[in-house]
Amino acid sequence: MLTVKSVVYKYLRFFEDIKMSVEQTACEDIIADLKAFERRLTEVIACLHPSTTRWRIVLAVVSICVAIGASQWIFDPETRVVSLAQSLSNHPFFILSTIILIIILLLGVHKRVIAGTIITSRTREVLRDFNMSCDDTGKLILRRRPTNNT
Repeated sequence: MLTVKSVVYKYLRFFEDIKMSVEQTACEDIIADLKAFERRLTEVIACLHPSTTRWRIVLAVVSICVAIGASQWIFDPETRVVSLAQSLSNHPFFILSTIILIIILLLGVHKRVIAGTIITSRTREVLRDFNMSCDDTGKLILRRRPTNNT
């Protein structure tokens, strides 16, 4: 015999089963989205490494050239007896490498050298709102939810 209580109980169980199914599907969708985001983030950071390495080499070579040119200019005995303009014109390697260094710094090469670090730090700032973080390669780090002690 069906009573009102048994009918209500059956409907509640039915709706709970539907709710659990919807929640499970939603969780699977969220996990798939997180995995896709992580794959894309690691891909972006990995693609930056060759470019970053190239710009680091360029910046290092130009900096070494400036240092070598500066040491030649400073240790030149004529530097003390001639005017500054004449002294600089005697050392075109130093002038040229310094001009190249200034140009590449004005073009923002120093920002390209640390582009991966900039992207990961900004991503960490955004992910902090969602109790997540990422490592330097772009892998997501899930953190525990803070407990509310009220």
